[in-house]
Amino acid sequence: MYSQINEAGEQLENAFHLFNQFSEKLADSYGDLEQQVTRLSKELAKERSKRLVELAEKEKLAKRLESLFDALPAGVVVLDSSGHITQSNCIAQQMLGSETTHWEKIAADAFINDGDELRLKDGRWVNLSACQLNQASEKIMLISDVSETHALHEKLNRQQRLSSLGEMIASLAHQIRTPLSSALLNISNSSHPANNEDRRQQFTENAKERLRYLQRMVDDMLIFARGDVSDAEYMHVDRFFIQLKSLLEPGYKSQEISLRLNDNLNNIAVRANQDALLSAIQNIVDNAIAACEKNHENRTRIEISAFLNSKNKFEINIKDNGCGMKEQTLKKILEPFFTTRTNGTGLGLAVVNATINRYNGELRIDSKYGEGSNFNIQFPCAEENGMLPSTLTAQTNLRVTDGQEVEL
Repeated sequence: MYSQINEAGEQLENAFHLFNQFSEKLADSYGDLEQQVTRLSKELAKERSKRLVELAEKEKLAKRLESLFDALPAGVVVLDSSGHITQSNCIAQQMLGSETTHWEKIAADAFINDGDELRLKDGRWVNLSACQLNQASEKIMLISDVSETHALHEKLNRQQRLSSLGEMIASLAHQIRTPLSSALLNISNSSHPANNEDRRQQFTENAKERLRYLQRMVDDMLIFARGDVSDAEYMHVDRFFIQLKSLLEPGYKSQEISLRLNDNLNNIAVRANQDALLSAIQNIVDNAIAACEKNHENRTRIEISAFLNSKNKFEINIKDNGCGMKEQTLKKILEPFFTTRTNGTGLGLAVVNATINRYNGELRIDSKYGEGSNFNIQFPCAEENGMLPSTLTAQTNLRVTDGQEVEL
């Protein structure tokens, strides 16, 4: 019995000893844990303070960006994927002046599509550009007021026209003197008593012909000097070529002229005067026929083709198989009063070039002596790359058969 009691006491003592060891370890672990909690709390407080500083800086930056956004001299509009305005600055709100948020409706109310240029209802000229904002199909629109630039451009064009006009007047005085003297001489001879009726009639006709020559020269000069463009001067391409066909068909029966239209010209409009451009094309065709007549080895062949090029520009090519031009002639061919024809005024192609440039077009001439010439004309289309609603783009219901070709 006594041994059993001793054995039980030893076991109890051992149990207390193990309990004390575990208690000490637990106390040590709790101490370590408490230290870690203290360290982590300090680190968390430090990170929190850092985050608060970063948030304050970001908030300060956001306010600065917002103030810069409102202070921008251009209008900025942000559109969501459905075309509604989600954000805009003060300038944009002032320009657009609408309470609705749908972009197409706002653009239709606020903008006037003036050919390849835009202006607001209050008369200010603007430039509109857009770019993708993010993967969510949001867009940012930039509306810049270019009224001052537009006015300077108009002033520069006017100064250039006046400069060219001054040069033309100096040349015109020299050009007019000879036919005017000839006309005066013929008029004097027509009234001379020594001449019979037939001679007087001949002198009168000669005087009339010289005076008509002067009239053509003055008319060409006035066309060249004109620089204003009416807001209503829009030309539908397919309708233009119907008029061109009717113009060329009766007067050029003896010539081999082909007219080819690409099918992508349906519903295309450009800012140009149809009569002025018809006259310009006819002038080029007349020059092409004269060049072909000099090249007696080949039959006269003129090809007129039109299409919408890869840059979304209306393009006309007039190609002939005439005598072509030498390099020195090609350099001067668009200068006023330069001509290679004995009965030419030297203003025809200068007027053509002025007419095309007047409507923001471009004329390029490629020629090889002895082989022929190619006159290339390009005009920007009257549309705005999908940034504006379709109601602001020029439209027509006239259609041309796909790839239509007419032999004249």
